[in-house]
Amino acid sequence: MRNRPLLYACLIVIVLMSGVILRKDSRFWEEFRESPLEKYHSEDDAVCVKGFVYDIQNGDSYQALYLKDNVISSTKEKNRIYKETRILVYLEEEKKVSIGNQIQIKGTLKFFQNARNPGNFDQKLYYQKLNIHEMIWADNLMIISEKDWKIRNILYQFRQKWKEMLLEEIGEKDGNILSAMLLGEKRGMDQDTKDLYQANGISHILAISSLHLTFVGGNVYRRIRKMSGSYLAGGIGGGLFLIIYIMMIGFTVSAVRALVMFLFQVGADIAGRKYDALTAYLAAALAVLIWRPLSLYDGGFWMSFGAIGAILLVFPVWNGNDRGEHPIFESFGVSMCIQLVLLPVQLYCFYEIQPLSILMNLIVIPLMSVMLTAGMIGSFFLMTPLAVIRKSGWIVLEICKVILEFYEKSCQLALRLSGLRIVTGRPEWSAIFVYYMFLLTVILLYYYQRLQRNKKTKKRKINWQKYLFIVIFVTGIVMMNCHPKEWRKLRVTFVDVGQGDCIYIKSPSGKSYMMDGGSSNVKKVGRYRMEPYLKYRGVKRLDYVFVSHGDADHINGIEEILERQKIGVEIGMLVFPEQFAWDDALYELAETARNQKVPVAVMKAGKKIKEKDLAITCLGPEDSGLEPGNEASMILAIQSGELDILLTGDVEGDGEDQLQSILEKEYPNTRWEILKAAHHGSKNSSKETFLEVVHPMETVISAGINNRYGHPHAETIERIKNVGSKIRSTKKQGAVEYLLDVF
Repeated sequence: MRNRPLLYACLIVIVLMSGVILRKDSRFWEEFRESPLEKYHSEDDAVCVKGFVYDIQNGDSYQALYLKDNVISSTKEKNRIYKETRILVYLEEEKKVSIGNQIQIKGTLKFFQNARNPGNFDQKLYYQKLNIHEMIWADNLMIISEKDWKIRNILYQFRQKWKEMLLEEIGEKDGNILSAMLLGEKRGMDQDTKDLYQANGISHILAISSLHLTFVGGNVYRRIRKMSGSYLAGGIGGGLFLIIYIMMIGFTVSAVRALVMFLFQVGADIAGRKYDALTAYLAAALAVLIWRPLSLYDGGFWMSFGAIGAILLVFPVWNGNDRGEHPIFESFGVSMCIQLVLLPVQLYCFYEIQPLSILMNLIVIPLMSVMLTAGMIGSFFLMTPLAVIRKSGWIVLEICKVILEFYEKSCQLALRLSGLRIVTGRPEWSAIFVYYMFLLTVILLYYYQRLQRNKKTKKRKINWQKYLFIVIFVTGIVMMNCHPKEWRKLRVTFVDVGQGDCIYIKSPSGKSYMMDGGSSNVKKVGRYRMEPYLKYRGVKRLDYVFVSHGDADHINGIEEILERQKIGVEIGMLVFPEQFAWDDALYELAETARNQKVPVAVMKAGKKIKEKDLAITCLGPEDSGLEPGNEASMILAIQSGELDILLTGDVEGDGEDQLQSILEKEYPNTRWEILKAAHHGSKNSSKETFLEVVHPMETVISAGINNRYGHPHAETIERIKNVGSKIRSTKKQGAVEYLLDVF
């Protein structure tokens, strides 16, 4: 330990850099500074950009160009010129552009959004880490200079042709999965497959990891060394090949880490010295932070370095004095140690864990080496001009198809044991700290005892630490599933689904309810907004989901959740208004629920669902000639202690008049603490007389940014303010959340 100065130097610099990075101080990090366009321009302004293309990505319906060294002018202020380090440009049609070209584009300025709900993807932070602050939808493009970067373009074209070949030979689904594994090319990959792998804890196989890169660089290094008899020749050949491969697939955190550690290992071989994996590991971490400092905010950074750290530091403790264990038990130990280290990271990033993933990885990882070998050899054979060899390539790639099918079947089988999937929500920082302190204590205690142990003794000792590790792992899952701030409190969240409605309620006793869930302007709102929020809050099962009426902006997210229950959020029961209020959309939703084996109940006006600290009462609609649709929306009154909440769906017209009469008759002395404004704040709802009866302390309006209806309307806002109600809106602030004590 005393002769490792580089290790200690790297560790000290990493700690100092981490402290500065985590402060998010714009004085140190350009990425956190407001860009000139953010300062002086608004979204949808027309701009003109000149810049150099440094990356190209082709999607199904768009082409993305990444530009650097940009000069920007705008039609808004013609005399003002801005400089921007990096910009993302989208084109609806694919253009023939090469990496290195200088281009000029004219288009519409767009800014990235922060996460609209807790647990949602933070688009702004993601691109900030890449030092990109805005995107532009281009109307036209002109190439100013056709000078390109030869090597980068050759590698880009080779990568595209390789992917096209895989899609053609083994089909779109398997071809896209293999492209992700071999080329780091995830675009076009089936989202359901990604979700399936993630739910089973094996999504890491879709990323270019050290396993891939060590396989590529290590094989070339060993073969050249064997043929030449020279460590130097092998190191140079393997290193250059690995660098070229990484240039083709793209520089990622795991790629840079694997490259640095590979170079350390080769360097040790060439110098005739012992390879110090821990020093190489810390040097790789430092290299990544110097190259891309804000990687520290990326879960991929912690997953990548955490896995290797588990193998280097924790597995020796797990293994203890046991030597020569059966490979299966040794593999289980490695997998268990990785899970031990990554448990808080996984729960913090994905909010759930599949304990069977430890066993799944025992199957998946060994087969990955077979698949990578078959994928590389098969691809090489298909690139040769000889027909016989090309046919052999197709046969070899069939091995990959068989393994991928086995992966899928294994994942589906694991999901049938749905009770084993644990959704904890995002753990508290205090729980993460305590967990790692326990883990660190065991590790330090083991190494301390090893130093104190008499080297001459041959007595075999029990490996108590591996059993303690299992206890820590199980205890950690339980501990991170506890959220003391939530105990005996009522949580009400108006989830931002864009132009639509979604209200989540957690009762003081822990039951989960949701009313509506849909959007008219956010695609796949159930998958990307509702489900991540629910998992963030630790919701694996919604006990009741109420449906106010059949408009798409109230139900299409519920449809998605119904179809994704095995890997998403389960639904205990759907609750509809009386059947006279059903339209075709509600009949179809009921049929979908029955196909997914979810019961459907009808709730009449006056009926209630009651538990100890919560009562949910249906106030309408009553059968009095109301037409299915907005005016026949289901109305719910939520009462918990002294708190009263009124959820109104899209009620308007005769339906609102009917509700007003019910409130005057049955709730004459009630002042509602929270009102959900009907129909997203439309001028056709929330009439003055109705608001005077409700007299809400706070009114929440659920509406989308820049929605085409202009919701909420100015007239409605004026009426709400006139009754002395405070207004909160998902359009302005994203999710509107209340965590309330029950009296």
